[in-house]
Amino acid sequence: MSDEDDRSLSGESWRRWCDRLKAVGDRILESDFPIDERARAEGYRALTRLIASATQSELEAANPDFPEFIAEQGPRSPWGGANPDFVTLKAVIDPRQTYKIWADVDGMFQATFFQHDGAPALERTRTYYERHLESFEVDEDGFLELILSPEEHAGNWIPSHREARFFTIRIVVSDWESHTAPTFHIERAGAEGEAPDPVSAAEVARGLERSIEWIEKSSAYWHRHAHEASEKAPVNTGSALSVEPGDPSDIMTGRCFWNLAEDEALLITCEVPVARYWGFAIQTMNWFESGDFARRQTSLSGDQIHLDGDGRARLVLSAQDPGVPNWIDSEGRPEGLLAYRVGWAKTSPLPIPGIERVQVEGIYARLPDDHPVITDDERRDRLCLRREALWNRFA
Repeated sequence: MSDEDDRSLSGESWRRWCDRLKAVGDRILESDFPIDERARAEGYRALTRLIASATQSELEAANPDFPEFIAEQGPRSPWGGANPDFVTLKAVIDPRQTYKIWADVDGMFQATFFQHDGAPALERTRTYYERHLESFEVDEDGFLELILSPEEHAGNWIPSHREARFFTIRIVVSDWESHTAPTFHIERAGAEGEAPDPVSAAEVARGLERSIEWIEKSSAYWHRHAHEASEKAPVNTGSALSVEPGDPSDIMTGRCFWNLAEDEALLITCEVPVARYWGFAIQTMNWFESGDFARRQTSLSGDQIHLDGDGRARLVLSAQDPGVPNWIDSEGRPEGLLAYRVGWAKTSPLPIPGIERVQVEGIYARLPDDHPVITDDERRDRLCLRREALWNRFA
């Protein structure tokens, strides 16, 4: 019996995991974390979300001989400033093995396929062999099949990188009503129709260790990352766009740190970028989570944004609904981060949105005469469609 087997069977691995998890929860009470009721409650909820993601990835779906894609950073796991317009699928791999990956991609707008060795919180952000949907051959019925392996194969082949532990597919859903996020499958060559051996005590011990390491580091990393991001951007002013650690190279991100009174708003004016994808979304200051993008309009993609007659986009970020089509709901937060992302840009440098702090009352006096007004009933209808689209995507 190995030491890992012994630690798991004796309960030592579990007790150690619980003790370290308790310490993570106690860390939230320290002076550099917020003390107000909402922030602290959200902190403990954020911790449960990290636990769910970590145990699913490192225990439930951690066998590279029988991999499966799991969805990360959805509406129930918005850690890491999740982009509401992305569906991220991740599978554990062994780069020495050969895998078949397939899906019906009819209606899929764009996706990035890449390998990586870890996560930003673990200070492992290298990505390998990044590919995009249009680089593959898709048959006339919309079926896509890939081979991931160390040896070259005919057709849609992706060479596996010797240091990769994960294969990730990041699907872009810019038009929530029409773009699809298909179910992808992955199977190791030779494992067709087989079942894995019963889980061993050593595997559980290793999974517990990997999961608690990620939980420990993520709980501190994203809190620190949010505050460092706010320090780089002056209050209520946009920053230049750049590639975030761990993101595909074609996605550029800029941010605005807002600080607003309840009756104030940010009026954001921007030129439409010459790019395949663009969008806005809020992120929380303390836990770097996305807003409740399933139940509130805390984000808008380029396909959802109304353009005025002059071709510009004008958005309003505020706690109160000002009745504009491009309202970004701040969820009543006096402080936060507004992220704006551009993907597959065709020009450089990318324009930085113009941002003004204004009063919510009288906002229409600062907008073009032809700017639409959204009634309460129309807003409810939009939110209902938004929720249904998210339910369909993450069902």
